[in-house]
Amino acid sequence: MLDVDAPPHSPEIAGALGVVRGALREAFGSGGGGRRLLVGCSGGRDSVAALGLLMLLRRSEGLELTVGHVDHGLRPESAAEGDFVAGLAAQLGLVCLRTRVELEPGVGVPERARVARRLALEQQAARCGAQAIVLGHTATDQAETMLMHLTRGAGLEGLAAMAAHEGPWLRPLLGLSRAQTKQLCAQLGLGFVDDPTNADTRALRVWLRELVLPRLREQNPQVEFALLGLARQAEDAELALVEWASAEVERRSVDGGWDLGQFHTLPRAVRTRALRRVCELSGVDLTGLRRRVIEAMDIASVAVSRSLAGGPGTPSPAPRGWDLRPGCRIEIGKKGVHASQRGTERGTANH
Repeated sequence: MLDVDAPPHSPEIAGALGVVRGALREAFGSGGGGRRLLVGCSGGRDSVAALGLLMLLRRSEGLELTVGHVDHGLRPESAAEGDFVAGLAAQLGLVCLRTRVELEPGVGVPERARVARRLALEQQAARCGAQAIVLGHTATDQAETMLMHLTRGAGLEGLAAMAAHEGPWLRPLLGLSRAQTKQLCAQLGLGFVDDPTNADTRALRVWLRELVLPRLREQNPQVEFALLGLARQAEDAELALVEWASAEVERRSVDGGWDLGQFHTLPRAVRTRALRRVCELSGVDLTGLRRRVIEAMDIASVAVSRSLAGGPGTPSPAPRGWDLRPGCRIEIGKKGVHASQRGTERGTANH
């Protein structure tokens, strides 16, 4: 068991502490203490390693820790895993908040479980007054997520994968691999549990983990960190493009719509993000807004913009419109982009 008063020392532990300390200071700054964190812990190697490392940093970084565990009730051993986490928290002198959620087996279980787990952790964080919720995602998880997004078709946002700090969610282990967290648990004297579903290659993430990443490591043993660097670059690029696009939308706002003058001179990546921002401001449900709709809007907007640049007498393209959920209509014509609300009695679709 980890002794925080006489912790073990090794180059691996020291390096990992540096990674976690850096993530904390990037998220919160280097000054002051009293940061209250909820550490989401499934009992697996990654979240247990995160908990152990945070315990070692508790005094130097001024951390107040609470452990949070969510039981999905989908496997017979899940209750025992919850008991393991509660016992680990007690041995470390920490409070453990436990929540059991009810999920029916069937289609979409992984995503439904993720949503339920996040909601439960947010509720636990509110109960204990936590400023952030720590998740044990590693560079290996980041690589898997990127490959999943690539397999399904992704842009820059998909390549960015998981943010190190987003809203209440904090991922201080993104600079460590899953192999490292296993080694850290052994060196810290911390046990962990294995989820048998993590070996089921019918799931895309597990298939990538077990069959694809090992082949990539044959070419580059540090492939997780290579992909992690790409994710950071993609995140930076996406944030810059979104900021540029948002500024264009704000600048072009006029008479309840958006002007398209010289719109065609902007990079396509900025135009499509600007149109997506217009949809967002108009109340469109972005989760169902397909890429091909934005691409069609871009084609229409560029055509209008080019006609405006052609001067008087230049033929104007026919106006186009899209009925989007929930009850929004986006129209593009020679007067620019305009949005209106429609009644919901006529079905609308983001396609």
